[in-house]
Amino acid sequence: MAGPFLYVALDGLFKRERETLEIAERLSREEGPFGFKANLSYLLKRGLEGLTSAVKEVQQFKRPVFTDLKMWNGTGTMRDIVEMLIDLGVDHFNVYALADDLIPGAIRATEGSKTKALGLTVLTHFTEEYCQRWFKRSLRETVRFSAEVALERGCHGIILPGTTLDVVQGLSTDKVVPGVRPEGYPKDARHAQEVTPQEAVRGDANILVCGGPIMKEEDPVAALRKILSEMRG
Repeated sequence: MAGPFLYVALDGLFKRERETLEIAERLSREEGPFGFKANLSYLLKRGLEGLTSAVKEVQQFKRPVFTDLKMWNGTGTMRDIVEMLIDLGVDHFNVYALADDLIPGAIRATEGSKTKALGLTVLTHFTEEYCQRWFKRSLRETVRFSAEVALERGCHGIILPGTTLDVVQGLSTDKVVPGVRPEGYPKDARHAQEVTPQEAVRGDANILVCGGPIMKEEDPVAALRKILSEMRG
């Protein structure tokens, strides 16, 4: 995907579905390169049989959709889910790079479709200490290693903290950065690794993800315009 592109995270769908969809409808009228991300919690709330209706609620705005499932399961289980997402016309989904050799068989079904798999390296919630404890590598080393595994296993792009973009500069692929916060936004305890839109784009990210700084603002439309402007700037 050419960039920079923005996915607006509709994290409020689980507890405030109607209000969140109303805001998304207002945002969808704006011009600009953006789509919407739906969390696992919302998709599970509808149940497997209700996955179609859950995705269609977000697709009604005629924007690209990223289903944030963070899959890490057996090949057959993941493949079944991927096939459903393809049938629904989802644009992006994600799998943990840690799934390793379970990934290729799961995403093979995406061939010839518009649906793309993103390999999740390290969550923006994680810290240097976490990576040293669990992976015996630094945060940066863990991101680089996980990115290489994800791409070797057939993922179409990678998800990584924006603070580590420099370690994957040599990799030609879609680079997705969550935890994006506009200039001057208060520090968010949810994300240990945060970057501004400008920092993400300068670091060669072509897909950014931002939720709260848009959806929780008094004027979400103005907040969206600010993020898109900073991305261009």
